[in-house]
Amino acid sequence: MFDSCSDAATHPERTTSLRAASMAGLRPRAVRRAIEYIHANLADSVHLEDIAGAVGLSVFHFSRTFRDTTGLAPHRYLTGARIERVKALLLESGLSLAAIAEEAGFSDQSHMSKVFRRLAGTTPKHFRDSRGIKFAVSSRIDDRKGNGYAA
Repeated sequence: MFDSCSDAATHPERTTSLRAASMAGLRPRAVRRAIEYIHANLADSVHLEDIAGAVGLSVFHFSRTFRDTTGLAPHRYLTGARIERVKALLLESGLSLAAIAEEAGFSDQSHMSKVFRRLAGTTPKHFRDSRGIKFAVSSRIDDRKGNGYAA
């Protein structure tokens, strides 16, 4: 589901199809703004209310239309973006796992490791030790229908 490093943190405009956004009813600019907000605040505690407020929609309307547009619930997208950030930090920095967890917005190293293993299929340490070689380089998050979206 989540593959290797993503450039989404530096290029959030690449994170969704504008055509899909307009077909689902959420304006492409609103999707971009929401995704930019998520990536700009990965290290912080990001709440659905904050994202919805950043795009000027109610929580209910934002949540429903974001899911319809991207195929992912906002929280699932946020978690995927955090895991992609962890992967990048594991490969590009010598930070400790605890520091990486904090930098990526996880509550602690244990929580990060648990989520990372579930989504990436390996532990953060093994991923770093193998330098991500065994893992395909991609910035896609697949929804339940197998449609890929950039992370």
